[in-house]
Amino acid sequence: MRNLVTGASGFLGSHLVEGLLAAGENVTALVRRSSDRSHLDRLGVDVVEADLLDRSSLTRCLEGFDRVFHCAALVKDWGTWDEFRAANVTSLQNLLEASSAAGVGLFVHVSSTDVYGHPDRPVDESAPLRRRGFLYGDTKIEAEELLWQFVDKHDLPTVVVRPASLYGPRSRTFVDDALELLRQGVPMLPADRSAGLTEVTNAVDAILLVASDARSVGRAFNITDDSTVSWQTYFERLAEIAGLPQPRFVRIPRRVAYTAAWAIEATYRGLRLRSSPPLTRLAVDILTTEQGFSSERLRSEFGYRPRIGFEEGMRKLGEELRGRRTPTGTGG
Repeated sequence: MRNLVTGASGFLGSHLVEGLLAAGENVTALVRRSSDRSHLDRLGVDVVEADLLDRSSLTRCLEGFDRVFHCAALVKDWGTWDEFRAANVTSLQNLLEASSAAGVGLFVHVSSTDVYGHPDRPVDESAPLRRRGFLYGDTKIEAEELLWQFVDKHDLPTVVVRPASLYGPRSRTFVDDALELLRQGVPMLPADRSAGLTEVTNAVDAILLVASDARSVGRAFNITDDSTVSWQTYFERLAEIAGLPQPRFVRIPRRVAYTAAWAIEATYRGLRLRSSPPLTRLAVDILTTEQGFSSERLRSEFGYRPRIGFEEGMRKLGEELRGRRTPTGTGG
């Protein structure tokens, strides 16, 4: 079976490429010309260059593929609507049209539990998608709405997966960015709710599980480790494995932190600053609301069980961080 992975030079995409290779699958990585493909080169996979915003170039790229795994996305908490819509919505539309025209057998779209709008309870896939004015989550909702409208009109078997808080080797958001805050000694919000942590290997296992079972077509699936580990515990362990001082948590009421983040964002928008604010409403929501979304659908219907626990996940991450400090390290 021939598989194409978009966003293959990124965090989840690169691990999905590894998972497909380990399963003996034929894999091609779709990347932008500007992407760092050093890890893919080490894996020895075929690489094709394409711009997801250039619809005309995509149909040729997708010819002959049985499955497309769409991992490419703009994942951060600051930017412009135009940037996020181009990366998360327009790119998906172009890829759907090209996949349908090329006769792709299965389209797997990677969404996010952010589409639930941080309801502060462990909801399942039946929960409504809720816009909050956050660029990432709202464009992921727009992308899902576009996808389901498209598949209603076209013969393109599709599965949607919604991972929660992904961490692991080569993670930028919850590893590299978090490490930078720890190095700077930035005070952190009290983060004692479940973080919804999902080790990236477990997420890959879940994606491959639903992609190989026809019962998944036309449905969405939350992917989490069903872990109760809090962000506070995660940050403390991250500091420990990185050899950094323990984080300092400042007890600020959520409403106060959210209001402060709103004011900071307004200032940055008013001054048209391109850099990320030190605090955003999305960051406040992620850290101070329940992120432990339910993966019961995967467990009960498909027998999914995460094989990497939190301590094992942190051990793997620690090995990767140590590898970065040596000339032979392969961390990115």
